[in-house]
Amino acid sequence: MSNMISRRTLRNLAAAMDAAHEAMNDVLAEIPDVPQAAADKQLTDRRINTTLRIEPEKLEALKIIALRKRVRVNDLVLHGIDHVIALNKDLAA
Repeated sequence: MSNMISRRTLRNLAAAMDAAHEAMNDVLAEIPDVPQAAADKQLTDRRINTTLRIEPEKLEALKIIALRKRVRVNDLVLHGIDHVIALNKDLAA
């Protein structure tokens, strides 16, 4: 048994890859560009992106509270940060 691939198989693979590449380009052409206004907003926003690692139980509790208050979890977390800073003004100065 030979481990060699025939030329015919290679041509078929190349044709399939070309067809897939063309299909991918067609799909990418249909995706709209990001609006320029969104990019401009990021330049003027002085907030810093960060990542939090939260235990699943705590995240679930935050989601429930946020749902009941009809706010996003992110807004709830920012509200909590504001609260902690307000309580500890002397330490934050």
